[in-house]
Amino acid sequence: MDKICKHPFNSIQVQNTGDIYCCCCYWTDFYSFGNIFEQSFDEIWNGDKAKEFRRQFIDKQYKYCKTDVCDPYIAPDGYNADLTCEYPKLIEFSYDRRCNVRCIFCRLEINAEEERYNREKEQRIEKNFDRIFAPVLKKAEIVELNSAGELFSSPHSVEIVKKIIKINPDIKFRIISNGILFTKEAVEEMGLQDRLDSVTISIHAATEKTYKKLVERGNFDAVTENIKYLSELKKQGLLKELQLNFVVTSLNYKEMKSFAKFVKKLNAKAFFINYHRQIDSDELEKKLDISRKDHPKYNELVKILKDDIFKDECCIVNDYLKNLKPIKKNIFSLFKK
Repeated sequence: MDKICKHPFNSIQVQNTGDIYCCCCYWTDFYSFGNIFEQSFDEIWNGDKAKEFRRQFIDKQYKYCKTDVCDPYIAPDGYNADLTCEYPKLIEFSYDRRCNVRCIFCRLEINAEEERYNREKEQRIEKNFDRIFAPVLKKAEIVELNSAGELFSSPHSVEIVKKIIKINPDIKFRIISNGILFTKEAVEEMGLQDRLDSVTISIHAATEKTYKKLVERGNFDAVTENIKYLSELKKQGLLKELQLNFVVTSLNYKEMKSFAKFVKKLNAKAFFINYHRQIDSDELEKKLDISRKDHPKYNELVKILKDDIFKDECCIVNDYLKNLKPIKKNIFSLFKK
């Protein structure tokens, strides 16, 4: 079956500017369907810009997407990919940049985004939440947050979750987190214990030593303990899916196999994705992006990816990494200094 991404047909991403996207604005080159503060949701969701975006997907062109880092989702048999769509089933709130840690490939400074954060935009969301988002949320099935920052470190996002539950008590949540504050107490205080659809934890390492190289102000012990708690929720049927993210870099690639084995024991999924530039730094990219063909460790990564563990159902390796091929070295290069 051919691949087709479902997002343009059943989901939206909300930014604090009011701009509406079908998914990650960075991966769709900031192609906005419209602005919720300037148009009605119906005008946005089935407007000309939305239809134009969907037309590209139906034609399998993916013209507006960065397909090197984002693999199209596989649609189920009989999926209705039409230009005009019913209200989205998935709503993603991805604008709150507050975070309690700094991943070295994500932020330059731990507090930089907080200092630049525009509280007025946040207050505008809060003020208009019931009027603008309630009608859409009542028809939604899943809410996703927060791929931009850390849900559990933001009072604003915590309150948004509570508002959503009041609007739609049957709603389910997909949460992306660094896992440090994802405790049983936090889950129960927010009323999420029986409302979790899936949880994705970004950890990127199998050992504390490597984790500390990648995550500033992190807490490896806390993350692993909270992951075990989430694994228990999955066993109890209170969590549909548990996924642990691993952005492959020159600092952690040797731990890919041990990470996969750790995840398998938890009855979870390990998602391996190539490094993609989020910080404007050629030097950082050259150092970390081991999937670049000019990286001295490139062939080592390709060799590791051939291991049978990555064929296990517990592993998801994105297409970019899957398609890496070894580079044959020119014999004359061996004599170069």
